Amino acid sequence: MRLFFAFVLIALTAGAGGAERLWVNDITVNEYNMTWNYIETYTGADSVTYRISIDSNNDSFINAWELLNADRELRKWLKDTIEREPDIRIDNETRRIEMMDVGSALSPEAIGEAHAAGPIVNEYSVTYRFKDSILNSSSIWFLGQANTRVTIAMPAGVDIINISGMDNITKNITDRTEITGYFSEISKDRGEITLNLTGNTSIRVPDANSDVNVSNTTSTAPAEPEENSAKPMALSKIRGAVIIGIGSVIILLIYLFKIKRR
Repeated sequence: MRLFFAFVLIALTAGAGGAERLWVNDITVNEYNMTWNYIETYTGADSVTYRISIDSNNDSFINAWELLNADRELRKWLKDTIEREPDIRIDNETRRIEMMDVGSALSPEAIGEAHAAGPIVNEYSVTYRFKDSILNSSSIWFLGQANTRVTIAMPAGVDIINISGMDNITKNITDRTEITGYFSEISKDRGEITLNLTGNTSIRVPDANSDVNVSNTTSTAPAEPEENSAKPMALSKIRGAVIIGIGSVIILLIYLFKIKRR
């Protein structure tokens, strides 16, 4: 995702002492959808420039309405930008991808004096839907801001066999594969990452003839006959006791009847 805010003239403070703009990308790919979360942080002179850019009435004070207006303008601008040049491709095409929603949460810390230099942290998100399962794809491509940090989490069922366009890569495999690094610089404002994919080979079903299955079978099988054979024995004893009890009662009744007749 590339965020080139036309209404935020950060270029004016490029290289200024104490100024910083930090962009972080967090991409989560699922089988049929994807979410691209984006966090940008302004500090020092960059945060001052940002505040001035959204001070629409130039009164050197940012109010809640101006922040809300900036949020609305940003959502529209970001949606239009992605529609003009999509920032994701699957198998080098975009026809199977649909952008579902664009969200933003501008920092309330921007409200107040326009020349304040306090930090500002903005959050954005774009969600996509895939018309086909990513598990059947051979590649996925991302367009982002050069030299910005990115984390990409792929779903279980997919292995990454090659990574291009990413610097300082670290890879972590649990129930899914997660890679972290930075967009390599193609130009000052452009970075492209391509992941070549294959069907998952890191999660395997245990062999039916493995030692684990054999040992489990032999250790549990004898228990059932013993338990089942004990049940008939117990029932037989109970049945015998009942018959003896009933017989004793009948004999007692006959005896009492004879005594009564005498």
